[in-house]
Amino acid sequence: MFNSFFPQLWLFYLFILIFLRTFAPNKIKTFMNSKKRYMVIALLALLVVSAMAYNDEAKPWTFWNWKYGSVSRPGIHADLTGMKNVGMGGIWLMPVREAGERLEFQDGVAQLSPEFWKMMDYSFQLADSLDFDMGIHVLPGNPLVLPAESMQKVVWTDTIVKGGKKIEGLQMWQPESYKDGKMQSAGSEGGYYQDIAAFAIRFKGKSGPAWRNATDSAARSEAVPMTDVLPLKMEGGMVMGVMVNGILQNKLPKGSWCLLRMGHTSTGQTHATDGKDMGLEVDRFSSAAVKKLFNSWYAPLLNRPHGDVVSYLYIDPREWGSQNWGCQFAEEFKVRRGYDLIPYLPVMAGVPLESASRYEQVQNDIRLTIEELVKEKFFQTLTRLAEEQYVEVSCEPILRTDHPDDMFRAVSRAHIYNENPVQAVACTENYGARNGTPALLKSSIDRHLALGINRFIFQHDIVRHPEARGFMDYITMCQHYLQQGRPVVDIAVFHPSENPEQKNSYRAPRGYKYDLMNKDALLKWNFEYSPKGKLPGNQDYRILVVSQPDSSLSAEIKAKLEELREEGIVIIDKPYQAKNFSQYGIDPDVILPENMDYAHRLVLEATGRKDIYFLINQENKERQITATFRTGTSRIRQIVNLNLPAYGSVFVILSNRDDMQIISPAKLPLP
Repeated sequence: MFNSFFPQLWLFYLFILIFLRTFAPNKIKTFMNSKKRYMVIALLALLVVSAMAYNDEAKPWTFWNWKYGSVSRPGIHADLTGMKNVGMGGIWLMPVREAGERLEFQDGVAQLSPEFWKMMDYSFQLADSLDFDMGIHVLPGNPLVLPAESMQKVVWTDTIVKGGKKIEGLQMWQPESYKDGKMQSAGSEGGYYQDIAAFAIRFKGKSGPAWRNATDSAARSEAVPMTDVLPLKMEGGMVMGVMVNGILQNKLPKGSWCLLRMGHTSTGQTHATDGKDMGLEVDRFSSAAVKKLFNSWYAPLLNRPHGDVVSYLYIDPREWGSQNWGCQFAEEFKVRRGYDLIPYLPVMAGVPLESASRYEQVQNDIRLTIEELVKEKFFQTLTRLAEEQYVEVSCEPILRTDHPDDMFRAVSRAHIYNENPVQAVACTENYGARNGTPALLKSSIDRHLALGINRFIFQHDIVRHPEARGFMDYITMCQHYLQQGRPVVDIAVFHPSENPEQKNSYRAPRGYKYDLMNKDALLKWNFEYSPKGKLPGNQDYRILVVSQPDSSLSAEIKAKLEELREEGIVIIDKPYQAKNFSQYGIDPDVILPENMDYAHRLVLEATGRKDIYFLINQENKERQITATFRTGTSRIRQIVNLNLPAYGSVFVILSNRDDMQIISPAKLPLP
């Protein structure tokens, strides 16, 4: 883009000089010697920088792993200059694995040693001199994280007793706990553990409990009435009897009872942010603990010399464990859901309390509270801390971020919330291999471009070779066009968060694209600005597919669906057999032969609209195809005899001025 735009800048500069000489000849000399001259030069420089920045935005990125401490000044120089020369736009620096893990790297640079920081400073300085964007990851483990500040989980033990007589000195064993870097089994002394509550749950059978770890069928047929659940100890005080350090003094009614002692401990999940210092993963429900994590690793990096070259914070949630308890969880639950969780705590041990519907509601409310706390206490805290340092955030598609990452979920979320570009890690199957040539990788790259990815992040050791330049230029060219405007997607598929294990099995009819939509996006769908309905990212959808049976939808969701129907959105909540949606006045966006795919971007300009279609041939043979495009909402234009080579690709750009461009990105020089 810079090469094509640069001559236009000098033509603009020449125009200014001609204008001044023609209309103010007596002032030209004064002008060229005045401060105004510098204003013109500054304007030109700004335009040049803008053009270069846009070009950099279209370039792919790469991970740059410092493994086993095998890092040196010559190696840093070779890596950074090599990656810059092949056309990479930026790097994610990630120290991983300490030197002592491999015998051949015993002499490597130890993480966080004085030599390590010298290497880090040199990499910042060199990246800055190369005008290379850089991001650094933050992983959630750190040795400074105390057990009470780590991810928590609910644990329990059960004891079977007979009622009808006084119980004295009965030991209710402590559940599993975390101690000295490992989990210890139930009944072990010491370790980090905190009681939450204890319950006595009546047995109805002679030889077993009236409940078991609940499946859906168990919840429906074996629900335990709340009258058969007696609280023995609640947070904040004793309710019934006395329990001190797990020893119960009590008298239960006649019958068989299961005593359930419930508490929480650390999950024991660990990670090493800097590649060496292993520590517990931080509690995602605690803003204070998250801030401590940020300040212990990422913030000091920004204060290094040339630390301002670090402009991104990368969060990789795939590296995490999971948690279902944490800082003030019961209090947060009560505020958000409107009732006390503690009486229903046995649900977290698989006890189907009260009724099937109540059991499912409590489970859904627990999941929703976890989702909200992770979003607010972890992600939003990190985002706020990053913004205070003028740093952008990139992460997997858990919530809205500056740059979402990872395949189809990221594509859908980015479309809904107007996030661009959409990143994905590329060619991980070829990580460390030497048999993945561009010819073999191109079809996969094209396929993911067609899915909606428009910025790739490569594994670091496949992009440094000078021969990679042509392949990187091809990707940059494609990303340059596919980052323009906004995507054209007709269909939204409601994928409810209430059923997190539900797989996306929807297949759209040929010629249509779809996005997955969660509850948050569905409820934000409004009609204030557009008769078709606008989402937060101004994305128009004309069809909504509901993939969940109506009987399992909440009243809130049902009300929203009814509102959308009244506003004219086509809602499909039953199996759909037709080959297209023409019966609703929505023709296919593009009609292509088998084994082809496409992406479509809409650019709205002062002169009208521009439709950018990216077509890919997924067959290993040359093909002559006919493609039919829907430009706008109904107008059809037919393109015949497009010749595509084996695994070839082409851009077809249509405008409302009835002109057309056909661009083969593999044959053109970088713009």
